Amino acid sequence: DAARVAGDDTDVLGDLIETLLQVGESATAHDLLQRPVWQHASDADTLLRYADLRRRFGEHAQALAAFDRLVALRPDDGMLRRHRGQQLEFLGRLAEAEAEYKACLARLPGYGRAAYSLVRLRKQSRGDPHLAMIEAGQRQTRPGSAAHADFDFARYHVLEDLGQTDAAWQALAAANATMHALAAADVARELSGTQTFCEQAAARPPRVSSIRHDGPHPIFIIGLPRSGTTLLERMLANHSQIASAGELTDFGRQLLRVANAAPGWDADFFARQLVLDFAEVGRGYLAQTRWRAGNKPFYIDKRPGNYLVAGLIHAALPEAKILHLVRDPMDVAFSIWRARFGSTYAWSYDFRALATHYGQYRRLMDTWQAAYPGVILDVAYSDLVGAPAATLRRVVQHCGLAWEDGCEDITRNTLPVSTLSSAQVREPLHANALGHWRRYERQLEPLRQLLSGLA
Repeated sequence: DAARVAGDDTDVLGDLIETLLQVGESATAHDLLQRPVWQHASDADTLLRYADLRRRFGEHAQALAAFDRLVALRPDDGMLRRHRGQQLEFLGRLAEAEAEYKACLARLPGYGRAAYSLVRLRKQSRGDPHLAMIEAGQRQTRPGSAAHADFDFARYHVLEDLGQTDAAWQALAAANATMHALAAADVARELSGTQTFCEQAAARPPRVSSIRHDGPHPIFIIGLPRSGTTLLERMLANHSQIASAGELTDFGRQLLRVANAAPGWDADFFARQLVLDFAEVGRGYLAQTRWRAGNKPFYIDKRPGNYLVAGLIHAALPEAKILHLVRDPMDVAFSIWRARFGSTYAWSYDFRALATHYGQYRRLMDTWQAAYPGVILDVAYSDLVGAPAATLRRVVQHCGLAWEDGCEDITRNTLPVSTLSSAQVREPLHANALGHWRRYERQLEPLRQLLSGLA
């Protein structure tokens, strides 16, 4: 009702869009973002809000255009330069992104997030001044803070590129220790909640809806973070019949809408999630996301964490295709541990918590596979990089589509990438990440033993 009568006050529109997103009405929220008044805005506060909303919808070209106007208004604002650099990175304009991150650090030398983004854009070489920049910047941060850890993550990447593995490991261990200390309460809550959900899902997997929907249909790509989900998305989106919608939050929002609940981590919350009206969940999800398909019959929802609710996805959308990326336990665990996720995955900064979560993930995927045999297609990361065409043929066949030559060539795909793989997937396909953990085999032995114990 509010959307129907809303005028052109951008403060009101912005608040309304935020509220609509909170309650799962993303399609209407997106419609409000198309109002011409946003394009005519000239004040910095309105442009910043508009840019952030476009970014949240994965519309990075439009977000960049807004940041271009913002930087013209406030060229000495270091934070704006970092935001603009991030959009350039997502769009594959890496040289320009590098210049913006450097401009940010020239104005905000203690901003570790910009340093971390900068050093990940390309392989570092001797003579790069980034180590000196990191040392100077970190001195401006408080030990034990997330900003301090950001510089340690950045130092790790530089030192590893330079072949200084012992020093690189020390920096990485320090970064993770800091982040784990900051997230200790969240770690316990998340692991406890996930364990409860695993037990309840195994005891009572949700009943599948009998409702079938006309197209366009979603293709869900799921798996642990850093398991190769972005790589598969880039390949699959080369197909002429498939659009890529990015990492959507809509399925989780629809679960909460139908449950009439706020997110929670208690046993009662998880129990309610398994007995919802899944036909209504599916209807709501499609109503909010189908616009992203454009004129194509399929669209990709690539949110790795949807593995938690893969069975619920099938219950709500029986015709949806679900693709699960599977990666070697040590490869994926180390790739997670060496990444800076902020507060998104609180369990990722500690060996024991990481191994515990991996065990929960495997148990949950085994539960879904047993409850719904043949529904979820496992795709091995090693196969995807080792035999990309053959592996992708199997994926395309599972999706019910005809094969198209060249889909495995990720360099063909020019769509934005807003994940930690944004620079990596601009390169030709390679298998360099296989066994990457072995250069730190001695230091990672405790993690290997924890993962081995899960078997």
